[in-house]
This record gives sequence, C-alpha cells and structure tokens, in this order.
Amino acid sequence: MALTKPAHDTLALLWRRWLSRGVIDEFSRVEAIKGQRAANVLTAVKPRRAQVGAALAACAPGEWTDVDTLFRTMRKAGHDPRIARSERALWKLYLEDPEHGSLGYVGFHNWELLQGRYTLAVLFEYAAVLGLVDVEYRPPVGARDDYRDNWGADWTECISRYDGLLALRLNPLGACATGQTTTYLPAPADTAPKSTGGLKVLSNHDVVALDGLAPAETLLLDDFAERTGDRVWALTSASLLAAADTGRDLAELRHHLNAATTVPLPQTVTTLLADAARRVGQVRDTGPVHLIECADPAVAALLATDRRTRTHCTRLGELHLAVPLDRLPTFRKAALAQGYPVA
Repeated sequence: MALTKPAHDTLALLWRRWLSRGVIDEFSRVEAIKGQRAANVLTAVKPRRAQVGAALAACAPGEWTDVDTLFRTMRKAGHDPRIARSERALWKLYLEDPEHGSLGYVGFHNWELLQGRYTLAVLFEYAAVLGLVDVEYRPPVGARDDYRDNWGADWTECISRYDGLLALRLNPLGACATGQTTTYLPAPADTAPKSTGGLKVLSNHDVVALDGLAPAETLLLDDFAERTGDRVWALTSASLLAAADTGRDLAELRHHLNAATTVPLPQTVTTLLADAARRVGQVRDTGPVHLIECADPAVAALLATDRRTRTHCTRLGELHLAVPLDRLPTFRKAALAQGYPVA
C-alpha cells in the first residue's frame, strides 16, 4: 500500500509510526556512557521519542537552529526525554569507570549529556535520514565540551558520533511530517550534478576547475579525487579505488568528466580509469560464513566430497570447511545424517 502513495506521505507516516512503535533504544548508540544494560536503569523509549518529536514539531520551518538553542527551548517548553528511571539509576551509568566515573555525582549528569545526546541521536539517525531536517555536521571529536568536568573525560574524545551535529533546519518535508503543513510540493528530481562545463583534465591526472563549480560537482570530485589546491584535484589509483569501496560508480565520474570538458579525456586518464574499473569486482564480499573445524583430514574430505554436504561447504586446508551462513542449518542436518553432529 505504501508503494502506491506519494513518497512524502509514506515518509511522514514512517516518522509518526516510528515515534510510537520503534524497537531499538537510540540511547544505546551513545557508546561512551556505560551501564545502560543494568536492570531498571533506562526509562521507556516511547515517552522519550514523543518528547523529541514534539520539540521537532515546534521548530520553525526553514529556519536554522543550533542544537544548544534547541536544548534551551526544549527545557523551557518542558520537552524532557528523561533517560534514567531515578536518581538511584543514575549511579549505574558511568564514563570509563563504574565508581569514579558514575553519573550519580552531583553535576555529573547534566541535561546536555543525557537528554541532549538522546535528542541528537533521534534527530540525526531518524529525522535526518528520513529527510525531515537539513543538518550541519562536523567530525564529533572536539565538537562539544559539555562533559569535560566529568571524571574520565580526559580519556574520552567525544560522548557519541552525534556530538558533531551543530544545527538543523526543519525542511518542507519535515513540516508536513510534523503536522505544521497539510500539503507538500516535492522539488523537481535532480539526481546527477549538472556540469558547469568549466573543467580541464590534464594528462598528469589533475582536474582543474576553470570557474566556480556547483556544490554537487565539488562533492563529486572530492569523493573521487584528492584535493591538492583550491581548484585542483588529483586523480589517483588510490582515490578511485577508495571511492569504489564506498559504493561510488566509476562510470559516474567518467561520464561527468566527458560532459564537463570540451576536449576528449587524455589517454593517461582513460587508462587510469580503465585500470581502476578493472580492479573493481575482482575481490567480492560474499557474506559471512561459519568456519567448521574437523578432527582429522579424513572427516573434512568426507564432508567436502559427499553429495549431501559438498554443495553447502568449501574446504579450506586439511581440517576446515567454510559454510555460508544461510546454508548452515542444511549443512548441520546433512552432517548429522552422516553421523557427524556439529558441536
């Protein structure tokens, strides 16, 4: 049914449903705060999410808000996604050491450290991923210092990956999803960066921007090449393969370079791109496997060659078999039938 509706209606529905029905506790991703798995420590997730959802719905659409201002607004409005069940529960949460780093000490469990980090997790992991907010983000190390007075802070570079979330803006989709507007007009689709036609590709693998580039073009070059100057990028085998490792398609870069230049690409560059494309896919991740160890080579040979088990495993050396995760139940059943239960 969701596939037949406009995408913005589906995303808005996902946000509202998730606020009341999500399973995973987002605070578990704030890894620096330990002790979360102890009994009767954390509050229920649903009321916490509702508080963050209400805070987001109170944001003015189209206006940037830094997170500290958001925190102050939430506290003033009473939107408090309380983390610990009680004062006693706070003593079980800690940084680095359960005794010296306990958050139960006065002044060691400030709002920004607990409710604030939870709020950032919800906004970054869910609101931003669904496209409801635009965000300003930087690497988290050193982004916030609101925990530096805590014991153990000298060894803690950041409290969470969300420390780098600096500001957010509720966009038109977010305004629709939070009920501030009843209609949403999607922007025209623009899946590929449009070239300004101002690139020059040199035979030494440098890409030079003759004029200003569109932001999307800059991001594309940053992904595939190493920036060596304000308007210069260097294509290298390492940069191309690193981009491919993250899922980028080398054909996308080649197509863009051809469209952005007025002359054919130098032979050295086409050779570099072709060599990188040839390497992509030669090593594949086929998924997790179970390593089965046999007591002697005869058993390993039997299981690797018997018609009932050979299609479910690959022999590795004299004593070991590799069994794909999805074939393990069938392999175990077949091995048991031969009198070799897998321990």
